[in-house]
Amino acid sequence: MRRNGEEGRSGVSACAEASPGSEYVAIAQDVALLLGLGDRDDVVALLAGLRRSLREGGDVSVTVSLAADGGKEIALEFKRSAPGEAGASLLARNGVTHDQAGRSQGGDPFESLLEALPVPVFYKNRQGRYMGCNQAFENFLGGTRDQIIGKSVFDISPQDLAETYSAQDAALFREGGIQQYESTVSTAGGDQRDVVFNKAVFTNEQGEPAGLIGAMLDITERKQTEQKLKQALEFAEGVVAAIPDILFEVDLEGRYLQVWTKNPEHLAQQRETLLGRTIGDVLPPDQAAIAMEAIREADEGGASYGSCLRIMLPSGETRWFEHSVAKRPTTDPSASTFLVLSRDVTERKRAEEAVNEVRTQLLGVLQTIPDIVWLKSIEGAYLLCNHAFERLFGYAEADIVGKTDYDLFDAERAQFFRETDRATVDAGRIIVEEEWATHRDTGERIRLETRKVPVLGPDGQATAILGVARDITELNASRQKIHQMAFYDPLTALPNRALFNDRLRQMIADASSNDRRSGVMLIDIDHFKAVNDTMGHPVGDELLCQAAERLKASVRDRDTVARLGGDEFAILLPEIRQEEDISRIAGRMLEKFNERFLLDGKEVFVSCSIGIAFYPDDSTDADDLVKYADSAMYLAKRSGRNDFRFYSKDLTASAEERLTLESELRRAIERGELELHYQPKVHLQNGTIFGSEALLRWRHPKRGMIPPDQFIRIAEETGLITELGHWVLREACETATELNADGLPLHKVAINLSAREFQCQDLSKTVADCLEMTGCRAEWIEIEITESLLLNEKDGTLETLSRLRSMGISIAIDDFGTGYSALNYLSRYPIDTLKIDRSFINSTNKSSAELVKAILSIARCLGQNVVAEGVETVGQAAFLAANGCEAAQGFLYSRPLPKSEIMRLPRRVGDTGLTV
Repeated sequence: MRRNGEEGRSGVSACAEASPGSEYVAIAQDVALLLGLGDRDDVVALLAGLRRSLREGGDVSVTVSLAADGGKEIALEFKRSAPGEAGASLLARNGVTHDQAGRSQGGDPFESLLEALPVPVFYKNRQGRYMGCNQAFENFLGGTRDQIIGKSVFDISPQDLAETYSAQDAALFREGGIQQYESTVSTAGGDQRDVVFNKAVFTNEQGEPAGLIGAMLDITERKQTEQKLKQALEFAEGVVAAIPDILFEVDLEGRYLQVWTKNPEHLAQQRETLLGRTIGDVLPPDQAAIAMEAIREADEGGASYGSCLRIMLPSGETRWFEHSVAKRPTTDPSASTFLVLSRDVTERKRAEEAVNEVRTQLLGVLQTIPDIVWLKSIEGAYLLCNHAFERLFGYAEADIVGKTDYDLFDAERAQFFRETDRATVDAGRIIVEEEWATHRDTGERIRLETRKVPVLGPDGQATAILGVARDITELNASRQKIHQMAFYDPLTALPNRALFNDRLRQMIADASSNDRRSGVMLIDIDHFKAVNDTMGHPVGDELLCQAAERLKASVRDRDTVARLGGDEFAILLPEIRQEEDISRIAGRMLEKFNERFLLDGKEVFVSCSIGIAFYPDDSTDADDLVKYADSAMYLAKRSGRNDFRFYSKDLTASAEERLTLESELRRAIERGELELHYQPKVHLQNGTIFGSEALLRWRHPKRGMIPPDQFIRIAEETGLITELGHWVLREACETATELNADGLPLHKVAINLSAREFQCQDLSKTVADCLEMTGCRAEWIEIEITESLLLNEKDGTLETLSRLRSMGISIAIDDFGTGYSALNYLSRYPIDTLKIDRSFINSTNKSSAELVKAILSIARCLGQNVVAEGVETVGQAAFLAANGCEAAQGFLYSRPLPKSEIMRLPRRVGDTGLTV
């Protein structure tokens, strides 16, 4: 008889017949209790009184009020069913009479009571079979009463639930009383609903349990609400537990009402001590004042942020906490409370203090650096500057703060500075400018490299402009000097090879775009090496400088004259209309070179050789044009020098042949294609072989034996001569060791060394190392050099020869009389032997014979030995012997022999002289 929770409903009317001996009174008692109609004691007392009245036969008219669930009063009225009958009926509920509800409908009054209830109600006998139920129960299960009555829970419920219900029923029969438990059941529509079962046992007339009655209260919505509340609480607890911050609840006086934290060690006092105390009780006055001001601000505005407190913890450590305060909504302003989120910002404060300390240090450094530094606002007002700024412009920091460029400089410069400021902000990056400034004190013009960068705020927008300027006056001068060194020849101040190549490519590009013809010249000074060697390097340098001036005087203003290195020059000639134009220029060069050069007070005459290639006639490639002009220049040299030649395709084949030979020569040592042949030296008086000259040969796998005059020059020009020389030295030392191994009369092996090898500072060490490695003794080796090597004292030739001589190695001058002889050097250098060139021996004219006699006479005076080269006839040998020549070598005695044959050669030649 409980309302279904709907406000304003008119009440439910039902009749319940009660008689002294019937079960209805007991059932009514249990129903009232099951449906929550009042306290158990009240219900029991009421129905007990009703039963007594019925037994006594007295008039029954009782009206009572019982408290239902939710605190609502339920009014029940009982009256006798009919005068003289021993029974009573529940006539009204909530003031609605049964007559009003339609008592005339008849039927079982208890059933009517159950039907009127919106709560599913059922009752079962002691065996667990349903005896009845109301409509709400039918609706809930989705079956009719006929389908339910007589069935057990095992017939209408799933097995697991049936077992639960049966066990609960058995417990109820054992224990009695009111049974209540929760369960989840399925409705007729298949929904899962949470319900509370309230069950009670009813008894028969003998007071024995006859069955049970139960009601199902749907608590699904309540459970869902409870679950949501639980989840919300768990979420809030999880949030509080997850954050490292401390959360306080305080009132307007700052009294601590609640504290949540996972770090209790960060509390100023223990949590239990804090609660009930005020902020003023806990914190020092200055810190408490900050905290209370934040609370007052939150009280007025709803929130407060950013107040920072310094808290002394119980451990003695001081830490910083940032407070955010939010006012909790309430209808009673006097009962307002506040949530305070306290965040530990100690590390941030320490970092800020460190940054401030660094900033102070940087400001100190700023004043010491030589660069000019300033800071402007976005509007252009100066915020700071350093001492370098003051020194240059004469303004101290105090003079410029708050002022703009228009206050400090003339309008033109101020406008320039302001425009670069705006460009920096617009670009959002560093802007680099070069500008001139005038020193305020000295008036000196200074070149500055200025860098400006926008200073960005937290929102990424520019808030200021930082400027740094550096004096690059000297740097610019150094740059110009470096540029001069990188792209210009230091001796002649002409463009060097790098700049020449750059301008050559520019010339080709321009000529290609404008369909023009252009030319490339390569010039080499004839006999420059002879001048350089005989007169010294300073004179050679002066010759190069004068040659450069003559070349510049021979060309047009738009032409480029460059020095590529050594005595090699190059000229770029754009806009050549016809071949005759470049012929005239080349002719002027030859004429100017044929004029005398005054060098070191002496008149010197040299000439030049010129090679010419055309764009696009000969090639459109820069490297090819230079290569082709070089080939033409060598053709001019081979044609007698002092001339110019144009490139032709025939020269390409010759140049390619030379390149091929150079490439193959580089691999010849690795492939073992080089070998030494040895030509014996013979005493003219007794025919004894006392030594031999080592001569290099190249046994090419396809070309056969290549004589040295075809590859030695290439080796010298490419620098391979040094590597070849080391190989020759090692091989010759090994042969000398083997030739002298038997202890027979000494066999000295002569080795030719080039001027290029003498330029190596460690030549004497190289020779010494080779002797040690091969086991060769110094007296078994003779070094042959040319006369020209003696004419240049500054190359250290004398020192090197002296070291070699002190080691015990003999020194000989090869091809004596064919070079630029300077006889005074013969007495100054440690020379052991002079070798007369074959050209004097083979000549039949009288002057050659006299020269041979003169050489022999000089050698005798200086105590030097003489070897005649190229002796091919007995008559030549007889002439030499008759004039005091001690030794000779040539085909009369033997051709150059490979190592295997020189080892088998007898130590004395025959009477005719010819042995091999």
